[in-house]
Amino acid sequence: MKTNLLLLDSYKNMEDLIAYAFSFSNRSKRSLKIVYVFDFDWMRQSFMVGSSGPADPALVAVEKNAEKEFEVAETKIREVADDYIKKHTVKVPFELKITEINRVDVVEEELDRSSDLILLISNHQSYSEATGGLVGYPNLIENVSCPVYVIPENSRHSVLKEVLFATDFHQEDLKNIKHLVELLKYSEGTRITILHNEKDFGFDEKLKWLGFREWIQQEVEHENLVFSLKSQKDIISAIEELSNETDPDLLVLLKEKRGFFEEIFSSSDTRNVLTHFHKPVLVYHQD
Repeated sequence: MKTNLLLLDSYKNMEDLIAYAFSFSNRSKRSLKIVYVFDFDWMRQSFMVGSSGPADPALVAVEKNAEKEFEVAETKIREVADDYIKKHTVKVPFELKITEINRVDVVEEELDRSSDLILLISNHQSYSEATGGLVGYPNLIENVSCPVYVIPENSRHSVLKEVLFATDFHQEDLKNIKHLVELLKYSEGTRITILHNEKDFGFDEKLKWLGFREWIQQEVEHENLVFSLKSQKDIISAIEELSNETDPDLLVLLKEKRGFFEEIFSSSDTRNVLTHFHKPVLVYHQD
């Protein structure tokens, strides 16, 4: 079963996130599972190991509010989902779950049930923001093994006409591009631009680029696949330049264990990619 898993932990932007999840799932012909988690204790322990003394009053207040939201979350989410379905023509198999299991385990359990799982998350950190940084997230992109689709704030409708796939000639690019093409096969007319940035473009780099292009063109069946080579100081600058030219609806990146894109996923650069461009970002993982 091909499944999109929307992970929620607060009511912030919930209507928009649910609307986008339904829109994207309908467009990609995938089932949707929404899981609302209340793992506040686990999140706090992850970031306050070894602390002692009384809990911060602000932290206690936020936790109580989160617990109240959790108690009625199933009813609230179902109301929002039912309202969306009534107002839109969508055919999306839909499931809802409320749990106190920590979010990383939730994702891994769902991955065991679905071999083709995409995790949908917001680009904000509700616990961290509400507590002024006293509680934060383990980096979900680092800690789960399925693709992660990050939804920007104030986005309700999935548009997938222009897609940017950034590459550094990784051997897993072919597999991920094929998965992306399969994901987009019901979105007619989508253009996929494969972007590579090379600050020093010499003879060896030119051969790599030409060889990579030929390899992808031979192996990938997609009628609107184009290639773009940039020579910026870094990949984020290259993405920004191409974004100004094509206005992509989706950015796609590979999270490598080591390598060229590693700096993108440091805390500061990740926030840059996820918030600066205000675009959905799909992150694949190196096996």
